[in-house]
Amino acid sequence: MSAAGKPGGRPVALVAGASSGIGAAIARRLAARGSAVALVGRREAELKEVAESIRTDGGTALPLPLDLAEPGAPAEAVAATAAALGPVGLLVCSAGAIRLAAIHETEERHWERQLRVNLTVPFLLARAVLPGMRERGYGWVVNIGSGVGSEVVPGSGGYGVSKHAVHRLTELVHEENRDLGIRAVTVAPGWVSTRLAARPADLGVPEEEVLDPEDIADTVAWLLDRPARMSVGPLVRVEPSASRAAAGDAMTRHLTRSRDRDTGPAENAGTAPAAKETR
Repeated sequence: MSAAGKPGGRPVALVAGASSGIGAAIARRLAARGSAVALVGRREAELKEVAESIRTDGGTALPLPLDLAEPGAPAEAVAATAAALGPVGLLVCSAGAIRLAAIHETEERHWERQLRVNLTVPFLLARAVLPGMRERGYGWVVNIGSGVGSEVVPGSGGYGVSKHAVHRLTELVHEENRDLGIRAVTVAPGWVSTRLAARPADLGVPEEEVLDPEDIADTVAWLLDRPARMSVGPLVRVEPSASRAAAGDAMTRHLTRSRDRDTGPAENAGTAPAAKETR
């Protein structure tokens, strides 16, 4: 291993929220590129499935079943990765929690959970890896945000607020470390087709017009391949081409549809469902 923590020329990666969807796709792509990858998430069985698929393809994967929202878990994940694979040179935060509701309908516990998972966990992970990256003069911090974080979408509640805040967190990490060989970027997807997302057919949108997790993995890989002299971001939005597949509009239509049916808080919309966590 080199002093920069880059076995085989690629950095050791830690992917939070790697058990499914966008996180799993990014983890597989990083492993295919030559990184040893630590997979972090709560769902142990699914983490092991992703790890096994990576190993089958000749990659190196370390599943770490942890609830990153628990005190001490982010530092534990970073320490376990360093002990087994080497120091983290690439951090990807794809874990997320969402509960769609108007502000006056948002319960405090749902607000707190979303801020914890969507904002505080990326902060704690970055805080844990940045000292080593600064010392080695190399590193990447990639946060998976949301197009909703750049828009004012009524009903997006704590999800929209926390994703907007994580965009600013990334900007701070970028500015504070850009002269030390460290780059930080938020990839903010629009509507991505995962099992946790709203079904396109329910909103009259063809499936092929919605993004898939591989599109986001492609974006991350492209960013990592930019030359050291080049900075992209720190906010990169990735949206479907079709206006009817825009995340904000889709979320608004879904919330309106749910209210019209008198079903209470929305069950799913945008990039993940209400009261669910992509971790």
